Amino acid sequence: MPKPDIHQLEERVLALMGEFRRLKEENQGLSTEVDRLNSEKETLVNEKSIHQDDQGRLSQLEKLNKKNEKDKKVMRTKILALIKNLEKFDPA
Repeated sequence: MPKPDIHQLEERVLALMGEFRRLKEENQGLSTEVDRLNSEKETLVNEKSIHQDDQGRLSQLEKLNKKNEKDKKVMRTKILALIKNLEKFDPA
């Protein structure tokens, strides 16, 4: 088996070093992208929590609004009844 000459070995080493540098740069870029995505994920998780709280509050307000609408109708009916009674009332 013939031994590879020193020039071929040097070329292979240089090629491997170049590939190593390229992969290292790619790895750094991917690490930066992972950090950015993790930060974005954290932001989205926080926003989701805020929106869930808002949604719960909105649900409570909707229930309260329905209750107030019912109370308003009852009060309106009572007031109309009182007005009719006052109209019928003859102080003389």
